[in-house]
Amino acid sequence: MKSGRIKQCFNTLHISSSPTRWHKNRFFRQHFTTFKNRNRIFTNRIMHQKIKFIAIASILLCRMSPIAAQFASWDTFVEQLLIEAEASEDNIEHLAENLYDDYVYLHTHPININRADTTELQQLGFLTDIQIEGIHYYIYRYGPLHSIGELMLIPELDYHTRQLLSYFITFGKPEEKREDTRETWHRMLTRGRTELSTRMDIPLYRQAGYAPRTQSQLEAAPSRYYMGNALYHNLRYSYRYGTRLSWGISTEKDAGEPIFTSTSPLPDYLSGYIQLGDMGIVKNLVVGNYRLRFGQGLVMNSDFALGKAMLMQGLGRPNGTIKPHRGTGEGDYYTGAAATLAWHSWQVTTFASYRQLDATLNGAAISTLKTDGYHRTPTELARRGNTRGNLFGLHLGYAEHGFHVGATAMYQSFNRNFAQPTQPYKQYAPQGHSFLNFSADYAWHHHRLSIIGETAIDGKGSVATLNMLRVKAVDGLHLTLLQRHYAHDYWALEAKSFSVSSDIRGEQGVYLGAEWQPHRKLQVTAYADAYHFPYLRYRVSTPSYGTDGQLMASYSTSNNHSLMLRYRYRLKQRDVAEGYRLPHGGLLNEWTHRFHAEWDGTLSPTLSLRALLEGTLVTAEKRSTGYMGSIQATYTPVWQGHTLRLSAGITAFDADYAARLYNYERGLLYAYNYQMYHGRGVRGYVLVQYSHKDTPRLAFTAKLGTTCYADRSSIGSGATLIDTCHRENVQLQARYTF
Repeated sequence: MKSGRIKQCFNTLHISSSPTRWHKNRFFRQHFTTFKNRNRIFTNRIMHQKIKFIAIASILLCRMSPIAAQFASWDTFVEQLLIEAEASEDNIEHLAENLYDDYVYLHTHPININRADTTELQQLGFLTDIQIEGIHYYIYRYGPLHSIGELMLIPELDYHTRQLLSYFITFGKPEEKREDTRETWHRMLTRGRTELSTRMDIPLYRQAGYAPRTQSQLEAAPSRYYMGNALYHNLRYSYRYGTRLSWGISTEKDAGEPIFTSTSPLPDYLSGYIQLGDMGIVKNLVVGNYRLRFGQGLVMNSDFALGKAMLMQGLGRPNGTIKPHRGTGEGDYYTGAAATLAWHSWQVTTFASYRQLDATLNGAAISTLKTDGYHRTPTELARRGNTRGNLFGLHLGYAEHGFHVGATAMYQSFNRNFAQPTQPYKQYAPQGHSFLNFSADYAWHHHRLSIIGETAIDGKGSVATLNMLRVKAVDGLHLTLLQRHYAHDYWALEAKSFSVSSDIRGEQGVYLGAEWQPHRKLQVTAYADAYHFPYLRYRVSTPSYGTDGQLMASYSTSNNHSLMLRYRYRLKQRDVAEGYRLPHGGLLNEWTHRFHAEWDGTLSPTLSLRALLEGTLVTAEKRSTGYMGSIQATYTPVWQGHTLRLSAGITAFDADYAARLYNYERGLLYAYNYQMYHGRGVRGYVLVQYSHKDTPRLAFTAKLGTTCYADRSSIGSGATLIDTCHRENVQLQARYTF
């Protein structure tokens, strides 16, 4: 009788996918509480045997609901996360590089969920305040978590969130109370985790920029020849003691950049930081290179831009955390110091930065700021550090019980003016040498409702606003509505937010998204975005509009197999190409359709496969098509005390440039592995990874990749010209953790 009652209570409370708080569950309140009061001694015995009980229940639950069905592997999760890259036509490598680097770091340095505070869990981006509160309450009430399956016992965590969490958490021992441990600086400096990694890329081809040249040839064409060798190399060192102390150094030399010369004795890029956290009133302090994001990024965001697929994954929450810049990206970061002071529910963040920047100059004025970090040719070297910029500001925030409100103020200046634009579409581009911005952001989270937004104003009085409503309509169905309005003359050089264009300026739009899970094995997501540009843009001589939409379905056939189908369309308007006339005049409607089918599964404990087919159709002045098929396999043999992973993949493609395709392939850690395909050819790679399971741990990775084209006799142009129809390269990486 008692056993049946416990089972009935357990199923009602935990199997349901409803996010209703435990104390609001009517069945639990009426039956389990009554049962506990009548049988207190028996209930205490159950609590003393919690570990055994949870382990058995988790096994049973795992049989009913696969834990990682949608994302069968870490690589599949990364591809889903970076799905926005497929929509980008320019600067694809930098679209989500910071986001990728952050999640790779969190994946390789997982959070101990049993001692994680709110700030640590907020770094994941996809957890709401209600979910974080639910995790903390469960640990407080029942003790430490011991497995992924036990996450099912936390009602606030839905199926999708549990999947994401599995990549970023561990189940270590809870931390002892601070007053008992009396942590000293000696302990913090000697008992942390150290990681040292290095990577080298070796091209097995020769580009025209490395050809022998005379001084006269170099002076006649300074952008055609590289000054350094063709090797790429980076070195990363980091030390971390929990959340209280960390520091790191990163260096990078891009292919073609000089090193160990009289003018360039050090690597082109050198970055470092020191971070302190949880030091009384000082919640977070970073000295060196760091990144910031406040509100929705309408004033300041050196993190990632919020994309449409990312929004469906719940990554749109406000984020005021200071992050050290650990990666090798040379654009989106600040140099100086930033600190967050916390007192009860209040937080104050102050920051200051001074950097030498690269800029393309028009006389003595800034034409554009250059952020790719390349200093390979005499032309690029001449731009290095030719402009100085500084900024400082303040963010004040208050958060309590799912409610957040904040205010940001920032002042930025340069030692040069921005050039007066001559092109009509740049008439409202930023001008002058100093800029002032203010904003107010807010958020309110309920178990079925979230309201998030930010409104910003610049020094001239121009306004930008973004507001979002997310509702759980019924169990398994989430709806998201987002509205944005960016004035055509709004100036915010550090802004990066939800938008179609790269600038937060001159755009209005409405976005509607839906995420539906009718069954634990099936998830359907869809969105539609309609936007309007009230002023001129590049290659658009009149006001224009556009639409963007996507429908995606993911089905899990078992714990080890998943199938994903995706259709995406886009309509944008632009001027017609020279020599082409529209019968009715005006702008040309360009339609893009993308179809994607992917299967990912584990055939055995040691063998997994991933296969995909994709097609693209672009209708504009002419019809352009693109097709791609890919298969990737990973073999992980059982080897006691060691981990060996062998991966291989091959991709065949045939695509016009207007219908070019993108695909993620497995690669080295911290290496952005998105490939772009156009033309007709084949791409293949082989990847070998080895690591020792014990600590200290030494890991090696080697990758050989080749791309062969069947429609050309050379690849690239100018300095990147390769006088063959194929190119091969080798990537090597070593990582030591102790």
